[in-house]
Amino acid sequence: MTEPLIILENLWKRTLNPSGNSSGNSTQTWNDEIKALYQLGIGMEDALQFLYFEKPDFETFKIWINDKRKSENNEAPETAEEVLSKEDLEFWDKNGYVIVKNAISKKDCEETQQAIWEYLKMDPNKKETWYNRHENQKGLMLNFSDHETLNKNRFSPRIKKAYEQLYKTDKIYKTIDKVSFSPPETEEFSFLGSQLHWDTSLKQPIKFGLQGLLYLTDCDIDEGAFHCVAGFHNQINHWLDNLKPDENPRDKAVVTLKPEPITGNAGDFIIWNNTLPHCATPNKGKSPRMVQYLTYLPDDFDSAKEWI
Repeated sequence: MTEPLIILENLWKRTLNPSGNSSGNSTQTWNDEIKALYQLGIGMEDALQFLYFEKPDFETFKIWINDKRKSENNEAPETAEEVLSKEDLEFWDKNGYVIVKNAISKKDCEETQQAIWEYLKMDPNKKETWYNRHENQKGLMLNFSDHETLNKNRFSPRIKKAYEQLYKTDKIYKTIDKVSFSPPETEEFSFLGSQLHWDTSLKQPIKFGLQGLLYLTDCDIDEGAFHCVAGFHNQINHWLDNLKPDENPRDKAVVTLKPEPITGNAGDFIIWNNTLPHCATPNKGKSPRMVQYLTYLPDDFDSAKEWI
């Protein structure tokens, strides 16, 4: 715990007194701080909200860390059995995404759904409650990451093994991310998601990275399915090189690229190459779509890059 505490003391100092701390490499410092939080099972937004709003002294911050930390969070169960077959990996090479079927059990999905319902203070049997906005909702995203069911899902050995196969290393660690809640559209309620986008800088060379989401509910084409432009990881450099000087790649993607739906059942996990533009879509089904985001990062992950 000593090393993470030293790293997180720097986070505490920089957050409470940003002008008084000038580390030589602020980006690397940020990478180390995020990794330390994730390895303790603590979400970044939870930590930043506590620091910004409570402005604690360091002893209080240490107590908060110890209360929040997950002592069992350091390792997901290991599995020697490969999750992705030769055919899966060939599909991955061609399309830039892959589905891990039955990454968690239906029972775990149901328990996670229940945790989300309780957090939102909504009744799954009373449709009128689904549209009451929670203070921690922003668009589709819900800042809800600290719960035993969510943490249990993060322990899925099938998810970890799939990431290891794609990264070609077992030197990885999991993020502590949010969930998504998307009720069906109505005449009074419109879709709150973002349009086709990337979550990475498009400055070349784009560093290889992965993203992932877990379907907690069955998700067909019209039920808010995740969409992506399959195969674009094999085209993106050529596509970027051929943009006109005045063209914004993010704006052009929205009007020229056609994403396809990636459907799945509750318990299925989608991993995609971070160079695939992607988006959620309107839920035109009969019940809310629920998703948990879970990404593994390599130990040497570095977010340092000009954002374009």
